[in-house]
Amino acid sequence: MHKPLLLLLAVSKVIKGGENLFLFDDIEEELKLLIAKYGLKNTKVTNAQYPFVYLASSPALWQCSVSRKDIKIPDAVSRREVLGKTAQLNEDFTHYLSLPANASAVVRYLLDAYWPEAYHQDILSDLDLSNKVEEMQVLRSRTLARDRSFVLEVLDAYERKCAICGYSIRLGDILIGIDACHLKPIQHFGDDHISNGLALCKLHHWALDRGAISINSEYEVMVSQKLNGFRLDDFFVSYERKPIHVPRNSAKQICNENIKYHNRYVFVKG
Repeated sequence: MHKPLLLLLAVSKVIKGGENLFLFDDIEEELKLLIAKYGLKNTKVTNAQYPFVYLASSPALWQCSVSRKDIKIPDAVSRREVLGKTAQLNEDFTHYLSLPANASAVVRYLLDAYWPEAYHQDILSDLDLSNKVEEMQVLRSRTLARDRSFVLEVLDAYERKCAICGYSIRLGDILIGIDACHLKPIQHFGDDHISNGLALCKLHHWALDRGAISINSEYEVMVSQKLNGFRLDDFFVSYERKPIHVPRNSAKQICNENIKYHNRYVFVKG
């Protein structure tokens, strides 16, 4: 996720008319903040120098004045080795971004490919792109295409109600506001198997994707200690350590490996 964040940061500056030349010293702090907010959770690696150097492994996108061969320990680049170094987007890629529709497509693709939708608007806002990126439909990669059979299987397994709060509202026969969710995000190479799915209302789906809540190995709700705000008790704390609704067929319950992954890389711990 760190290299896509650097790419988004560089693309955002070019879209807004900035120079296509990036001094590490100038973008380090901004990139570190983005990594801290939108990188994998509960990891200690928030250093900006890694993506700055390693994105050059995609020369069609990024060209850097320092390469792995210049680094004393190639897989452990130090900040000192990158200070004063520059990088830029590939010239052909920059030309491609000069068309607003192309720039929008690139940004939308990166957002879809690496972050659940719950993150998108915040990332656009932090990059000051909310008014720059056109609202448009972009074809997603096949790995992101939602499998209709997954949706139906998850909704059936969870009896078409939120596994946490039991919400299940219909307009006539039409179910409103219940999603088939991935515990291990598709963007993290999660799959569309039922063992990675659970049904949640829109609120708890968003909270799960953002790491505000998770599930433990006992199928109980965990709530981040960093979560705060009005009616927190009503919508979140009241469900803490309470068991979720699970499918009657144990073969359709979320698997422990996906639970462990969400707890380690998505859930925001206190």
